[in-house]
Amino acid sequence: MARPLNFPEPFHEGTFPVREARDEVPSGSLRTLANPYRGVRCHDAPETVVERFGALRLVCPGDLALSHCSAAEVLNLPLPRECEHDAVHVMGRGARIRRRGVVGHRGLDRREVMTVRGVRVTGPADTWLDLAPFVGLEDLVVIGDAVAKRLGGTDPLRALLGRRVPGVRRAREALEWIRVGGRSPMETRSRVLFVRVGLPEPELNVDISDPDGGWLATGDLVWREAKVVGEYQGADHFGDYERGDDDIVRRRLVEAAGWTYVDFTKDDYFRRPRRLVLVRRLADELGCTLDPGGLQAISRWAGLPGGPLRPCGG
Repeated sequence: MARPLNFPEPFHEGTFPVREARDEVPSGSLRTLANPYRGVRCHDAPETVVERFGALRLVCPGDLALSHCSAAEVLNLPLPRECEHDAVHVMGRGARIRRRGVVGHRGLDRREVMTVRGVRVTGPADTWLDLAPFVGLEDLVVIGDAVAKRLGGTDPLRALLGRRVPGVRRAREALEWIRVGGRSPMETRSRVLFVRVGLPEPELNVDISDPDGGWLATGDLVWREAKVVGEYQGADHFGDYERGDDDIVRRRLVEAAGWTYVDFTKDDYFRRPRRLVLVRRLADELGCTLDPGGLQAISRWAGLPGGPLRPCGG
C-alpha cells in the first residue's frame, strides 16, 4: 500500500515526536511510519544505536547517556555476541527509563560522560566496569585490554574497583589479566591461553631487530630470551595480496636472524586439536613444561572460566 503523502514540513522527512505533528499530520499518515518508541515516528526506521538514541531523546530529554554495551559500541570497543541486540542501554541520574526496547540504568552522576559521534556516552573505564555483570571473564579482559590501551594503562580501571556495584569482583579478577600493548581481541585471547597453560608471559607488539640493531619486524607476541615470536594471522592477512607478501618477507627476515616464527589463526585457538598442537609446539620452542591443570582446562575450552551472569539485552 502506498504511503500517504500528507506530511507537511518539517514532518516530511526524518524523525519527529508525535506530539508536535498531531495537529499537522493525519493520524492515518502517522500510522504508516516506523514507531521505534512510543511517541516517536520515523520515515526510515533507525538502524544504529546512535540513530535509536537520537529517536529516544525526542521523548526522553533528561540528562541521559548511552551506557553498557550501547556505549561500548559507540566507543568501538570489542564486544561478545551476548551484546549484539537492538535494545538501547541508557543511564540517567534519576529513576530508570522503562520503555520497550530500552534497558534503563541509574548512576550517571558517578560516571564519566563524554560525547562521541555526536552522542553522550559513559567513559571507557566506566563502561568496562558496567559490563562486568553481563559478559564472561575472558571477554571482560578483551574489553579491558582495549580500554587500557586507549587510556594509557590500567590505573583508570583500578581506580574504579572500590565501588560496590554488581560485577566488581569479576572486574578485579579480570584486571589481573589485562595488559597494555595488545592490538586485537584475538591477541588478548591467545596471550591468556598461553599463560594459562604455563608458558612465560610474552611481550606485546615489540620490535624485533637483527644482530646489528636494524629493525626487522614488530611481533604480536614475543619471547625475547628464547627468540620466539608468535604471530596471529587474522582474515585480513589472507584477503590482501600485498599484506600477505609482506608477511612472507617479514617471516623470512625474522627466521634468518635466528628467531623461531610461530604463526596461528583463529581456528588454532577455537578448535581443540589445533589448540593443543599450538601450545605444545610453543612449549617445545620455549623449553617449558606445560601446566597439567591449565592444559586440562584448555583442552575443554580455550578461554578463562566464568560465563555471562545475565542477558545484556535486559
